[in-house]
Amino acid sequence: MLFFVIRDHLGHTPLANLRNTLLQDLQRIWSTLSKPPGLEESQIGDYFDFEFVALPHKILQPEKFIAEVQQLGKRFREGYKDPKRPSMKLENKTEGVFLSDYHRRIPADGFAHYASGVWDQIVNNKDLDLPTQQELLAQFRCDEIAREVTVAFDDTVTPLEAELAENTRTGKAALIPELGSSLKTARSSILKDFTTEASRYHKGVYERKKAELLEKVDGRLKALFQGQLGAAHKIGVSYFSEAVSDAVRQGQKRGANYDFAEIVEVEKRKALTRYEKEARSLAVEDAPWSDYRQEFALYRKELDSVSARLRKDEMRRLATRVERWVKSHLSERIGLEFNSLGSGRGGSGAPEVGEKPATEKDIWDRIWHAFTDIVQQAEGRFTERARGFDASPDEVEIGLWRLRRKSWAALKAKVDEEVMEGNILLKLREK
Repeated sequence: MLFFVIRDHLGHTPLANLRNTLLQDLQRIWSTLSKPPGLEESQIGDYFDFEFVALPHKILQPEKFIAEVQQLGKRFREGYKDPKRPSMKLENKTEGVFLSDYHRRIPADGFAHYASGVWDQIVNNKDLDLPTQQELLAQFRCDEIAREVTVAFDDTVTPLEAELAENTRTGKAALIPELGSSLKTARSSILKDFTTEASRYHKGVYERKKAELLEKVDGRLKALFQGQLGAAHKIGVSYFSEAVSDAVRQGQKRGANYDFAEIVEVEKRKALTRYEKEARSLAVEDAPWSDYRQEFALYRKELDSVSARLRKDEMRRLATRVERWVKSHLSERIGLEFNSLGSGRGGSGAPEVGEKPATEKDIWDRIWHAFTDIVQQAEGRFTERARGFDASPDEVEIGLWRLRRKSWAALKAKVDEEVMEGNILLKLREK
């Protein structure tokens, strides 16, 4: 809208004449301008509304001038344009002059920058593109607002980032207290502040700048999120391993049979619950990086790997215990068999001549029977306990194969010990 304020020189020139003269001059100027194709016949009234107001002389009639200016000031408000009326009526001195058609969605705090850009275009005799000026203003203001709201965001997030970096540098696995609430508050606050100030500008630019800001914010928050989950992963795996080992040691101290598989299952459920609780506390609504399913799957896989390692360790300890049991019983049984041999003088039931008693002639059969009996018992003990470890059939079979080899080696070593020259001579002297 073009608004003309004319100072009345004591009413010498009628306002209507001045109005008509100005309109004719403006129309003549308009007709001389080069116009885009298809708009050659357009009129100035197609793009501008005109309003003329006469004010009393400021020096000669100061009181009337002030009163009329105050009255005129009341018209600078939102108005309404009758679609049947091509321009505002001259006699309507109370109607608002700011029509909704004129609105370019320029907030008041950005108008100065917007007007400056428009004026630069005019001064430099460039094509005036108001939509582009609106976008440029929106970019300028959105960037300013983004910098302003990031200050408060930094106050919250930077100390958390510093703590995470220090933990990473020292290799310390530690959880940052109340990190989830801090992430949620920081993200919601910066988005709320940015939306409140920037949403008044060009919609497309606002949405784009909001997405850019959100990308930067989420990048920093995601690093904290993943760092916290990484620490929870390490702590959870360590706690799980220690808890299983402690439970096994307690079972061994009690001397009772304990179910290793059940111990692992119970501690694994506890570890998964703790991890998921921590991950849920970190999750931020509408944040794509809050999906912790992949990290949770990796954590579960790590617990399974640790469980397998602990089971193998326990299987080795079981095999060692069973092997010691075999050696102990073989040593006792074979020693008794060799000690039961007589001296050949009748003192121990072995006659000097004639048929030897069973204790003398079938000693190797008895040793073999003792060996197979002890190994069979050991295999039963090993198989029963291995099932309690949730061991696979292949693991059990491999363990039994090693047990048989170790048992045979123990038998050979014991027999070699008993038939050593020194031991034979000692037994002969005793008999």
